[in-house]
Amino acid sequence: MRVILVRHGESEGNQQGMIQGRLESPLTARGLRQCLALAAALSEFPVTQVYTSPALRAQNTAGVLAGHFTCPITTDERLHERHFGLLQGLTLDEARRQYPAAMRQLSVGDPLPRIPQGESVAEVSHRLLDFFKTLPLSDVDDAVAVVTHGAALEILLWQLKGAAPGEELSRYGQQNCSYSLLAVTASGIELQRWGIGTHLLNVNRRA
Repeated sequence: MRVILVRHGESEGNQQGMIQGRLESPLTARGLRQCLALAAALSEFPVTQVYTSPALRAQNTAGVLAGHFTCPITTDERLHERHFGLLQGLTLDEARRQYPAAMRQLSVGDPLPRIPQGESVAEVSHRLLDFFKTLPLSDVDDAVAVVTHGAALEILLWQLKGAAPGEELSRYGQQNCSYSLLAVTASGIELQRWGIGTHLLNVNRRA
């Protein structure tokens, strides 16, 4: 089965440079345009189901995809963004000034350290992989879309690419409404392509 792994559209928090985590933030006007461009780019895939994080920005993205493909949406808590604990609600610059040690932990593929009041890389990886282990498998020609978040995606892709200790997670950063392609079978998960965003070139040039 083909899985289209999607980062949600641009949110107001993204636009402001905020560490959102589990905080809510609606899509911007550009974020909505990104969603529409993504839906058009995925038209060749026979998407039969959309799974999404419960965060509003992810659900809004999933709604555009489900409307385009006329298919159902399922919300799953395991697809939520990493919990950033005491860093949530701060801008990146504020967090670097106030919590430099915690910010250094964010950027490195080290499974064990936990952000104060937040989640470790291992905890995020475990719940995301658990989602895929319980994903109902269908015909090899079918496709499902899975909408999640930037930091969660970095951790998942890092894990699928071998989980090298100390590797910079930002290497696997995804722009809003980019997507990756996975083949999911009873034998496991194969990462086929990642970070696809050519459909966003014109959208992201606009204000």
